[in-house]
Amino acid sequence: MNIIVLGAGSFGTAIANELSVNRANKVLLYSRNQKKVDEINKYNTNTACFTNKRLTENLHATSDRNSISSAEIILIALPSNVVIDSLSSLRPYFNKDVLLVNLSKGLLESATSIVEKIKVSFKTDNVVTLKGPSFSSEVIEHADTILTLGYSTKKQYDIINTIIKDTSLHIDCTTDIRGVEVLSVLKNIYALILGVVDAKYDSPNTRFMILTKAFAEIRILLQSLGGHQDTIYLACGFGDLCLTSLNDLSRNRTLGLLIGKGFFSSDFQQNTIILEGLNAVNMVYKSQLEHVTEQLPLLKKLNTFFESKSSILSIDFDELADRKYKTVLTYGTFDLLHYGHVEILRRASLLGDKLIVGLSSDEFNKVKGKKCVLSYEKRKELLLSLDYVHKVIPEDSWEQKTNDIKNEDVDIFVMGSDWRGKFDELDKLCQVVYFERTKGISTTKLKSILKAEE
Repeated sequence: MNIIVLGAGSFGTAIANELSVNRANKVLLYSRNQKKVDEINKYNTNTACFTNKRLTENLHATSDRNSISSAEIILIALPSNVVIDSLSSLRPYFNKDVLLVNLSKGLLESATSIVEKIKVSFKTDNVVTLKGPSFSSEVIEHADTILTLGYSTKKQYDIINTIIKDTSLHIDCTTDIRGVEVLSVLKNIYALILGVVDAKYDSPNTRFMILTKAFAEIRILLQSLGGHQDTIYLACGFGDLCLTSLNDLSRNRTLGLLIGKGFFSSDFQQNTIILEGLNAVNMVYKSQLEHVTEQLPLLKKLNTFFESKSSILSIDFDELADRKYKTVLTYGTFDLLHYGHVEILRRASLLGDKLIVGLSSDEFNKVKGKKCVLSYEKRKELLLSLDYVHKVIPEDSWEQKTNDIKNEDVDIFVMGSDWRGKFDELDKLCQVVYFERTKGISTTKLKSILKAEE
């Protein structure tokens, strides 16, 4: 296959070199740096990235944009802040059926992933992501390496499997592209924290206490930012978190070590790596609801540290260790279960550890003048099929909420914003939260559409 890797930095060079081990692959490494291109082609070296390391003879480099038109696959190994602009300038040379593979790590404005931005900007769905625990210094040495492929179609999956054949690259996979992209940012944030902890305390017990808490926070953030919880167990999740957090080859861990040793100065914004970390922390933190950030003490501490421009980051271990198990309760009819229902349940589940749904019984619906399409038992079965819902109890009257809160030991009561103010009296028993409804969808609207189509 004809492959072009955009970006002749360390990772782009390492991946291109490894793919060229498979002689069936015709690999070109694209760079605007003509000096680097000439060096690769003449000496099979890229000394700016790898001293005293010869690249495979099957790998060639180019600065000619016209060569891009022959590529069946384009791997993007560019800094996240220049990906879209670079692709925009090169897009006229793309084959219309080319498969774009994102290797770049980062989130753009409003927590948009690079893949999402590419799809919208260039009106293509033929984009996948490839992320995992992979230091370029290891990949260049042909060390066996696993990456997570986030893909949409079997054809995309088959193509990636084909090009990594007979190389040291291996994949696990998921259709949760969003989750893979998000995790590539989150692991860098928590690598900072682990670096701080190791520098300050140099204790295996403390290190793995924080690693455990980091994993728990990432799981919450992954779901909150639109990924699937199970994606954290793939190479791009647990694997990349451990690699980046615990190995001194990691830039973000190294930054954390400097912070932990007190070598962090107020002029941090002059450093690109530090600035990237700051922006990632700020973007992720600001994207969360206040009720979610309460469950993220490590992220909150890091965000406060960066905002204050302090030279010292302290960890309150009691705050981490004494986290209370929280039960969340919400109510509803949940007839014709739709995306709006799922979204409010997802958001509610993020507030605690256990989500209970008070489901209006058939008898109570008659009292309310509601006629459901599905029976109570069927609606209950649908709710329990969702990972977010742990228990369903019958709602038989308006007055039972006080008793339910007491009997179920509820910490947080959640309702839609259309009920705002009507349950404020319950704040004497627990925290009361009102969520905005998902716009553009409702059971009433669905029923009217179905009726019109009859």
